[in-house]
Amino acid sequence: MATLAGCGVGWLAPWAPVVVVALALVLARPVVLAPRLRRVGSPAPGVASLAALLTDGRYRGVPVREEPAGPYGGGRWVRGEIRLAEGMLVRRDVDALMILEHERGHAAGDLPAPRSYRVGLVAAFLVALALGLNRRLDADAVGLVMGAAWLVAALHVLRNEWAASAYALRLARSWPAALRREARARLAAAYGVYLAEWALLGLGVLLLAALVHCV
Repeated sequence: MATLAGCGVGWLAPWAPVVVVALALVLARPVVLAPRLRRVGSPAPGVASLAALLTDGRYRGVPVREEPAGPYGGGRWVRGEIRLAEGMLVRRDVDALMILEHERGHAAGDLPAPRSYRVGLVAAFLVALALGLNRRLDADAVGLVMGAAWLVAALHVLRNEWAASAYALRLARSWPAALRREARARLAAAYGVYLAEWALLGLGVLLLAALVHCV
């Protein structure tokens, strides 16, 4: 066990800067990002409530409904509809409006991720890992395949989140500077959470690659 641990530490040593950055993101999530996401911002200009922006339960043609709140409240884009945390529709603050507009941005500009594509990435990752642990595939090739699968998935998600945030910020162009800063801060915190999640997954990929090299 000590030999395996020493091998793993030695293999991970060149990746130390990446590990430090990833850990910093992971730690920032509960300390800095989560409190910002739970905040209720200043009133948004010209908005009586999110519900008042809907027409027949739709926001610019996209169905909207509430669901039980997650750890941060907020919203998500699922199966062709915007789902907001319970109680969101009565809000009129900058944060709430940015959440709604961000999810509308997903509807407008997401790159699709069909099931076959998602299953293919997971399958490539797991097959490479299994072959590596059985020593039927070179450890460097295993790390390359696993890393590529993680990178493709991460870039896909992060690209969609970035595009949706850029879409949402267009709504704030004419707002006073202080409100624009609030909007950017809210969207940046949400993006930071996604970065932290994928950083944590990336650390897992590194640990598995180290294991394959050392078994």
